[in-house]
Amino acid sequence: MCTFSSKARTLNFVKNIVVLFKIPDLLHFKVDEFQLESTKVLKNIETKFCGHKVAIRSSAADEDGKIISSAGEYESILNVPSSNLGKVTKAVNRVISSYENKRLLMAGDEVIVQKMVSDTTMSGVVFTHDLNTGAPYYVINYDDQSGLTDTVTSGDGVYANRTLYIHRDSVKGLHSERFIKLLQAVQELEKAMESQFLDIEFALGKDLTPYLLQVRAITTQSNWNRAISKQINSSLKGVEEFVIERFKRMKGVYGDTTILGQMPDWNPVEMIGRAPRALALSLYQMLITDSAWSKARAIMGYAVPNNQPLMLTLAGQPFIDTRLSFHSYLPKTVSPIIAEKLTNHWIKRLGMSPELHDKIEFEVAITTYSFDIDEKIEKLVEDALTDVEKDEFKREHLRQTQKLIKGNCNGSIQQALDKIDLLSQKQRNSGDNFKRNISSLFNMIDDCVQLGTTPFSILARHGFIAKTILLSLEKSGIFTNNEIDQIQASVKTIAGSLVDDMHSLNLGKMSNSDFMERYGHLRPGTYDIMSCRYDQMNSLFDDFTPPSLGQSVEVFKLSIKQKMKINRLLEDNNFKEFDASNLLDYINNAIIGREYGKFIFTRTVSDMIEIIANFAEDHGLSRDEISHVPLNFLLDTVKASSEFTIEERLRGLSFQESKKHDVSVSIRLPQLLIDQSSVYIVPFQVSCPNFITHEKITAGSIVLYSDTDGGISLTDKIVIIEGADPGFDWIFSKKISGLITKYGGVNSHMAIRCAEFGIPAAIGCGEQRFDLLLKANQVHLDCAAGLVSPIH
Repeated sequence: MCTFSSKARTLNFVKNIVVLFKIPDLLHFKVDEFQLESTKVLKNIETKFCGHKVAIRSSAADEDGKIISSAGEYESILNVPSSNLGKVTKAVNRVISSYENKRLLMAGDEVIVQKMVSDTTMSGVVFTHDLNTGAPYYVINYDDQSGLTDTVTSGDGVYANRTLYIHRDSVKGLHSERFIKLLQAVQELEKAMESQFLDIEFALGKDLTPYLLQVRAITTQSNWNRAISKQINSSLKGVEEFVIERFKRMKGVYGDTTILGQMPDWNPVEMIGRAPRALALSLYQMLITDSAWSKARAIMGYAVPNNQPLMLTLAGQPFIDTRLSFHSYLPKTVSPIIAEKLTNHWIKRLGMSPELHDKIEFEVAITTYSFDIDEKIEKLVEDALTDVEKDEFKREHLRQTQKLIKGNCNGSIQQALDKIDLLSQKQRNSGDNFKRNISSLFNMIDDCVQLGTTPFSILARHGFIAKTILLSLEKSGIFTNNEIDQIQASVKTIAGSLVDDMHSLNLGKMSNSDFMERYGHLRPGTYDIMSCRYDQMNSLFDDFTPPSLGQSVEVFKLSIKQKMKINRLLEDNNFKEFDASNLLDYINNAIIGREYGKFIFTRTVSDMIEIIANFAEDHGLSRDEISHVPLNFLLDTVKASSEFTIEERLRGLSFQESKKHDVSVSIRLPQLLIDQSSVYIVPFQVSCPNFITHEKITAGSIVLYSDTDGGISLTDKIVIIEGADPGFDWIFSKKISGLITKYGGVNSHMAIRCAEFGIPAAIGCGEQRFDLLLKANQVHLDCAAGLVSPIH
């Protein structure tokens, strides 16, 4: 059995007992040996490697221990020509200096010289259990694009974010030859080392030969809850049985099968996270995805499956049934034959292009009429329909869209806003909502669904229609891309008012009480009782940077030529008594209405959450405890008596649900579940962050660059950096609250660092999310739920 001594000795031990992994030729020597007899050591290197390029790697005495790995702590130099002894000497000295920069040299410090593996098709790191939770997965963080062997461990580049999770009992379900060969070698190595807790750096040759570059013990085992790992298998079995049934045809629903996704349609992962707590999940279900979504679409004239909840939960994680989405994107007047064909076609298209999972309204399905509908039919319908059927489909979308944008039908913007205004009036008349009895939730839920989330769902769909039409005007050559941006920027939404009022507050032109009267109900996690409201934050405006004066956006105005073109387009598409100005007004109103509707209904949600929090406190429960209690169980305390006290009932349920949540957090499911095998073999999207720890924090953020002085204060800040660079290790000597990186995988240097020190982090959040975070004054980071949100 290997005792995980030095990196070099471990590799030498393994080299003699494994067959499937090839260990590149290596030579190692002690630091003091090199300092005393460098000529002899260099001669040995030159003789052994015969001019081949080598990697000069660290093998420090305090590296790769069982408790702390020091992964990436010390320097490694790649592609050094072994025949150039000057370059070899310089590289060796750089590695030794990296030891000296951290501490005094130790007797066991060594340096490895290893033959470079050339012509690799893939490289990366394998953890034989989930680093963060100890869940029974092989976690492969890999780069199959750059041809380099260190992008994953350095976190340096966009290719280092590819991650594959494979349940340890499901390796036989793999179909990819390269991953089969890799994991066969990994399993042999586990047996040879008599350990299932390994951190393995590998490369794969063009002939798919796996090369072992280094192996160490996973150092985060002390943070794991072993009981959770034992429950994962039974949970996944339940998920598998559920999805097998769900993939079958459903009565009254178009489509032979379905795909389940975390981001399509009402994108629950963005709103409540990958593994939400029971209260947040149940709020989202009851207020939106159980019925409001379908009521809204039925009012607007869409085909809707009767009494079908849109969102399902798999091991506590939310998924949208896309078959229901595609069904409900069709006008109800479309023939069942067309509806069946299109639903099947769009499900197939999504399965073939999973990267479109968060863009299905624009890149997978046709959900409204637009001026480029012929091109869209050619691209998104193809030969799924006959020419006659395509004409019918186009005609019915035109009829529906004409009614909706003219506003002379049920489902208009104005009708929805009238209901939103009724809810706003009820909110103003209700007084201090926080002091209301828990039984008031019944009326509040009903009001929120009827006057809040249902009309908001209508407004949100108008927002999609407006955006689709706007983009079609760009494709028609009437607007440029810059003009589209200007149109959207010139729309004055409630979000813009918030920024302006924050500015006024900081200038003393608005009182804090007036500001909180309007915005105090907002919270980073709309459905999360653990998330503070604005009026509960002591440091909301710390480090606030007001917008520069004089940067007001000029209202977009149509040119005469553009008006003429749009009017001709409207006339050609049979939009009678409707001109260019009417169309721009509709687009403007749709964008404003959607934001306003959300702003109003979330006040009711926020007030409900505070009533629940006060009810919990009255019965001796904390917010943390009540966050694990589903809404329907809270309501049961009003509807039914029990032999137990309310405190006993709720605390017992909270304990049970918190245990379920721990398992849910540890289970890995794909963002898009296409078949039952996806339950166990889980490829993650490139831009999906890797969350470290299960902590939740909201704090001021600070962006660091490569030339940032280490003397800067980072106390209680969430640090944002581009890459998972070991050069930023100095930040861990500061009292930072969390870390977010643009690039870097689950096995990168910073992921390992944060896991070891228990620092909440989102590693590799992707370009789009990173760019949003750069503009934030504060960040809300919820690692357990899988949420990272900017607070402006």
